[in-house]
Amino acid sequence: MSAQFQYTRLAYQAQAVDSVFQVFTDVRFVPPGSVHANPTYVAHEAQRTLQANIERIRQANGIQTGAIDVPHTPTPALSLDVLMETGTGKTFTFIETIHRLRQNYGLSKFIVLVPSNAIRQGTIKTLQTTAAFFAREYGNQKINVFNYSDKTVKGFIHAANAGISVMVATYQSFAGDNKVINKRGVESNLFGRAKSYMEALAAIRPVLIIDEPHRFDGKVVKEYLPKFNPILTLRFGATFKRDEFKNLIYTLDSLEAFRQRLVKGITVDTVGSGADMAQTLLLNQVSGSAKARTAQVRYQTATGKTASITLQAKDNLGEKTGLAWLEGYVVEGITTKELLFTNGFTLPLGEATGYGMLADEVQSLLVQRTVANHFEREEALFKRGIKAISLFFIDAVYKYLPDGQRPAVLRETFERHYLAQLTELLARPDLDPDYRAYLARTTADVSRVHKGYFARSHSEKGEEEAIKLILQDKERLLSFDTDLRFIFSMWALQEGWDNPNVFTLCKLAPSDSKITKLQQIGRGLRLAVNQQLERVSVDDAAFDEINDLVVVVPASEGDFVRAIQSEIAAHSVKRVSQQLSHEVLRLNGIIASDNPFMTVALLGALAQQGIAQLDMASGTATLVLDKAPYQARRDALERALLAQVPGFTAGQAKQLVEYLDAYYDGAGQIKAKKPQAAPQLTIRPEQYQKFKHLWENLNRRAVLRYDLDTEAFKTHVLQRIASDFKVLPLSVSVTRTTGVETINEARSVQSPYLVKPHSVYTLAQFVRELANMTRLSVHTVADILRRMPEDKFAQIQHNENRALLLLRDVMQRCIHELVINKVSYALREIRVETALTDRTGQLLKTIPLSLCGKEEHAIGDSSVRDRSLYQDALMPVDSQIERDTVDASNHTQITVFAKLPRINIPTPAGNYNPDFGYVLTRGGQAQSLYLVVETKGYDSTLDIPQDERWKIDAARQFFAALQAEGVNVRFSTRINTENLGQIIQQIDAQV
Repeated sequence: MSAQFQYTRLAYQAQAVDSVFQVFTDVRFVPPGSVHANPTYVAHEAQRTLQANIERIRQANGIQTGAIDVPHTPTPALSLDVLMETGTGKTFTFIETIHRLRQNYGLSKFIVLVPSNAIRQGTIKTLQTTAAFFAREYGNQKINVFNYSDKTVKGFIHAANAGISVMVATYQSFAGDNKVINKRGVESNLFGRAKSYMEALAAIRPVLIIDEPHRFDGKVVKEYLPKFNPILTLRFGATFKRDEFKNLIYTLDSLEAFRQRLVKGITVDTVGSGADMAQTLLLNQVSGSAKARTAQVRYQTATGKTASITLQAKDNLGEKTGLAWLEGYVVEGITTKELLFTNGFTLPLGEATGYGMLADEVQSLLVQRTVANHFEREEALFKRGIKAISLFFIDAVYKYLPDGQRPAVLRETFERHYLAQLTELLARPDLDPDYRAYLARTTADVSRVHKGYFARSHSEKGEEEAIKLILQDKERLLSFDTDLRFIFSMWALQEGWDNPNVFTLCKLAPSDSKITKLQQIGRGLRLAVNQQLERVSVDDAAFDEINDLVVVVPASEGDFVRAIQSEIAAHSVKRVSQQLSHEVLRLNGIIASDNPFMTVALLGALAQQGIAQLDMASGTATLVLDKAPYQARRDALERALLAQVPGFTAGQAKQLVEYLDAYYDGAGQIKAKKPQAAPQLTIRPEQYQKFKHLWENLNRRAVLRYDLDTEAFKTHVLQRIASDFKVLPLSVSVTRTTGVETINEARSVQSPYLVKPHSVYTLAQFVRELANMTRLSVHTVADILRRMPEDKFAQIQHNENRALLLLRDVMQRCIHELVINKVSYALREIRVETALTDRTGQLLKTIPLSLCGKEEHAIGDSSVRDRSLYQDALMPVDSQIERDTVDASNHTQITVFAKLPRINIPTPAGNYNPDFGYVLTRGGQAQSLYLVVETKGYDSTLDIPQDERWKIDAARQFFAALQAEGVNVRFSTRINTENLGQIIQQIDAQV
């Protein structure tokens, strides 16, 4: 039996759900008149509250983009926008939103509209696989999923609102009078009055969830959407038209997804050069009527000369041009703006599109590079329990599936390259034995490692199992028990399908011009999962090495790296671009609109610092550094700019650095693949022997315990409730205006009317929800509520949702205040496999430099180099204070030191990773004292953020536990004002 996906609620997803939920804080819901319908609210009564809530949520989420529009009438419905980048769990988020709206406001009928059948199947699958998780989280709420058809819609309409009912449909199912859903007389007994399914759906006032709203842009779709008569429309998308945001309440755009490392980084491997790929197709002209259009196309002949042909429906481009590699291009249709081919390729009017990549020799090289990229990483991933998958997008089905007399050239090319590289790999004497066995399973039958998914696949004998594995059994596909790891497809897989373990994606076919490059590679952006289907998150020591998507593209794609970076900037709410101009600097608040002279001086200073390249003709500058060298110069940049740019303030300098940080943390993560391997650190075995005892104990398995005095905690919470807990009754303001006909004499009097509260929870449900939100036991929560002052407890019924949130905040604050000083650790065995050792405990020869730091700091002092754990004349670092600490590590008592790879000490505030480890001599005896140092680039410990201080305080208890077991180790922080030598002397004196 294959593993099941391990679902966890991530902080940013919870924030998105909470943002929607809080829109309706203090809004009174009216019970429905039918057991089939949703409760509603009175639009004119709730308008001001909704407006105030949306403004508050937008301010809390830092959103200024888009208009706020709250209707005062029941129709059109309130619409809310949520922006979430591809790969960040958008579907999971709106499914949890459904559960939250049901639990808190009683909403039970939801219609999810998606742009394609592929996405519909994926959404239904996710609703089914998350059902058990959300049932546990939300008190066993039952969810019924309806895959829309003329047979299922009636069941959805008549489902009682005692549980959650979700119907999933495409926009093609409702847009038009001829659609079954709109036809009158189809059903005459829907609530005894509705004459069509649409009328019945309108009567139940569903919540409408629109997935990828930019795909619902057609005139007909916009005409029919209001017919659903929703109580609320939620638009969840990765792509919005910038000028069409309405009530945007949460954003996790491309830039933030990359900055927060919620998706894979992207490495681009470009095959060929522009000169190799100079051939283009150009749709020059479209003529004729709609029934008999012709298209004039310009192309390059085999000799390089330019020629033109005229095409009509069903013409084969390869036959017409005499270019064999274009035989997969058969004209499907011609519109006034584009030429469509049956293989999914679209040629837009007036845009030259490269096709030289389709020549067999170029495709062969692309396949070779993709297989090489796959094997470069597969062994390391395998040893971590992660199955690597590669995905090919191809230009013609017959090149993979045999078609008559035409050979399947791509299939043959792939198998040739795969076998050649596999043979070379199996000849390596140091190959991991288990990985060798994994590879050897298919040497006699290579067809087991690759399969294709195309429309034709459904009619191919023996392909049914592969289709099911690719499209539906994602869990089994990710298991080492199945051999399939190379998938070939058309762009049919572009939406509605993704796989977290796609690590290599190859573009053998040009994509539809309407699809952005970021969407094209979105099939592989999700973070990887292991054999237990647990996500490899940022806490993993090898996060960056694992979560990197390599995209293999031909040079005809142009500057693919720059194109993706530009898209990230363009699609992000905060505009961050590689190219700096006066307008960009003005929009980001760095330069005043009336001061172009400062822009000139600033861009010149950036060029002088080597950060940007200046173009005097256009008055712009382009950022030229990669992320690591930028970070090496970052700390000195503000001072340099203040000195070089007249009138430039410290505030402006700080904003500029924040802008550059945003660029390098987001779009700057998209990088071209370097030919050399990832930078490695060589470990010195003789130094490791001195370091070994410290390293082994840092890698002890540790069980974190909270020695929380439950009674003291309850008392503390009750004190906070007595002073901080206040929930006002819901009220509605009524304004009466007299003398309206005479403007100057009109008088308005406002009177508040208390609203009878509408109960959402039973007491048991309220206790359980509060226990879930705080991770406290039901018994503890129940006892706190029982002991609340009577007048405070009575306030809960004023507004149960508001009371729930206030009590959650009070309890969580008290947990942090009391627990952090009560942390203890039970130390267990030493981990065998660590960042420095393999799974047998043997010392590794090298480790990736990025396990220890993001950039390289050269060690100039030979005395420091002699003391380093690593052979290299450098040390990985992440900040200026770490550079200073490395340079100061020449103290006579230091025997060995190193920037530590991640070790993940558990704390109540998350995993903790200290910075440096030292082996010190004492009284002439080596290895008598160990020191672990945490560096913080602040002038005072009070400046360290609270959550980081909690981690440090918890870590002190971890090291105290080591000391109690006889490990002579000390732990210290080092801030800007402290000297490493003084810390060593002080600790030495205390021992």
